[in-house]
Amino acid sequence: MTTLLMYERVVAVNRDTHRQWRLRPATEPMAFARGTNAVLLAGTELPLAALDYPCVFVEAEQGLTMVAVVGLRDHENLMVNDQGQWAEHAYVPAFVRRYPFVLATEAGQDEMTVCLDEAFEGFNTDSGEALFDAEGGETPYLQQLKRFMLGYHQDMVRTTQFAARLLELDLLTEQTIDAQLNGQTSSLKGFKVVDEARLRALPPEVVQDLFTSGALGWIHAHLLSLNNVRRLGARLATRLTADQVTDQGNQGVEGAGAEATSAS
Repeated sequence: MTTLLMYERVVAVNRDTHRQWRLRPATEPMAFARGTNAVLLAGTELPLAALDYPCVFVEAEQGLTMVAVVGLRDHENLMVNDQGQWAEHAYVPAFVRRYPFVLATEAGQDEMTVCLDEAFEGFNTDSGEALFDAEGGETPYLQQLKRFMLGYHQDMVRTTQFAARLLELDLLTEQTIDAQLNGQTSSLKGFKVVDEARLRALPPEVVQDLFTSGALGWIHAHLLSLNNVRRLGARLATRLTADQVTDQGNQGVEGAGAEATSAS
């Protein structure tokens, strides 16, 4: 399962280097997410994300965490169309919304630094949201952005703790998603889901603890989200059909061109 591969040239935001930099929308605003089939997901996002995506557990650098599955084949995001737009009315995970910014830590340090992807086409010096004012102070836009990313980071820490608790209770089991593609089966592996039988077998006091902490609600949202595999399958079928129609149309154009060349 492919994740995270959205950033190309990450550097720390610097009031001198980026004093004149502004950010405007890209021509294809979500094109950067086109090549991933899963994105990191905070537990706090589950009530909304579970309506659109299978939300599962995977191993990451920081330990076991959650992702929203957005594609059934490697390097393919079924939620991003040919125009680089996210699917209308579908929830956009915070991991995607924070791009082209990210919080990072330098080796040997605990302090987090705001970084940006210099490869993002929306950066310029003419129009859009400014990062710094004329005196080099942070603009309200950059300050709000930092608060958003810090909150997201804290939510991801809670999500890692949530996943660790489920692992401690032995509630997680390996799972595979099988998708039928033109008569052939394509499988996504490498993730875990909650085993409902093990969940029902938990002692009452443990269930009460999960309920009090809010984890039980997250668990049920996660389990309901697994039904969205069928919705992804329907999106993939629609895309395959559209690609087939396009290929046939291109062949027709090429054939007409060949006839015109022969006639001349």
